[in-house]
Amino acid sequence: MPRGDYLIFNSGSGKIYVRKDRINHIRRVDGIIFDCDGVLIDIRESYNKAIAKSAAYILEGMTGCIVPDGLISDEIIHLFRRTGGFNNDWDTVYGILMFILSSLPKKNRKRLEEFIEKIDLENSPSKRLMLIRESVKNDPEARVLDKKFFAETIMKLKSFTDLLDSTGSGSVDRNLMAIYGSDEDFRRFYALLKCFLHCSEEVGKSIIATVFEEFFCGASLFREVYGIDPQFNDGPGLIDNEKLIIHPETLDSLTSILGKKNLGIASGSRRKSAEHVLGDLIEKFNPKALVFAETVEMVERSMKKSLKKPHPFSLLKAAEGFGEFDFLIYVGDSMEDALMASEAARLEGNVLFTGVYRYTSFEEETIRIFLNHGCDVVIPTVNEM
Repeated sequence: MPRGDYLIFNSGSGKIYVRKDRINHIRRVDGIIFDCDGVLIDIRESYNKAIAKSAAYILEGMTGCIVPDGLISDEIIHLFRRTGGFNNDWDTVYGILMFILSSLPKKNRKRLEEFIEKIDLENSPSKRLMLIRESVKNDPEARVLDKKFFAETIMKLKSFTDLLDSTGSGSVDRNLMAIYGSDEDFRRFYALLKCFLHCSEEVGKSIIATVFEEFFCGASLFREVYGIDPQFNDGPGLIDNEKLIIHPETLDSLTSILGKKNLGIASGSRRKSAEHVLGDLIEKFNPKALVFAETVEMVERSMKKSLKKPHPFSLLKAAEGFGEFDFLIYVGDSMEDALMASEAARLEGNVLFTGVYRYTSFEEETIRIFLNHGCDVVIPTVNEM
């Protein structure tokens, strides 16, 4: 959408963009629902680092090769997220690993396949990864990757993200099959690898999900959230790097305008992880309008379909906690959030979207993406609400 269609204001934190044709709708807003990560909480030193660390850790175990520092950059992660299909960071790790391991020389793929075939896939994630690590370690022919391979593969990975879309990991599978799938050997390798790494989207069964959550949560919080002992990380978690973005006085001001009943959260993060950083601020929201990953997963199991962002389920479910409302605004920091709000607006008609950009890795591109999408409001941080 042309920038001329927006009113543009300067604030102390950066520019504010408001669609001229949405002003009357904004005047009628009587409820706000927030995403959590990147909106209420600064996650730049937690989730991105957990993605990079998890992918490198698993990749080293699968190849026996040292992964160069910084191989999985913020740029790579941003390229996945801008597609609108990778709100779940497990999916980003999945996409990175499946692409890199699919790019192995054919001889290495064959050796890796032979190793995996000898492993009982019912074993725990830690045992499966330990067994593959030992197999690779004892086979010098399997450890031939060098910095040149990784550098070239990462460049190809950046181009590959142009093919991905809002279906997330599904688009990874489709496009890798389009590239390599004419080879029957590759199809067999890919199916085996997928089952080995991410047999189910469940911590304690999936290598990807378990490694990521242990590095992110740390041993103590991981045990509290999932009720199982950590196997990959017995120390602190990257979540400890997170900081609050939302100012308590911002929530107090919004409460004075809208009332506590009409402030909610719809987030893909887990409630205990959010509370770990938000602390007592969680009490400033309507408890009936709080939707975290646990709620989404529970309904997914009963419906046997994916309801993760950009599906509008979490947003509409949180809005139910408001009861009746005229218009609501959803505040998010990603393309998944914008797409979710657009779909909710298509279904219900009274949903607006505010995109925040200050705590993203690439501010200017995030602004451009939001404006091109036609977002209703674009602001630096949630504190400009």
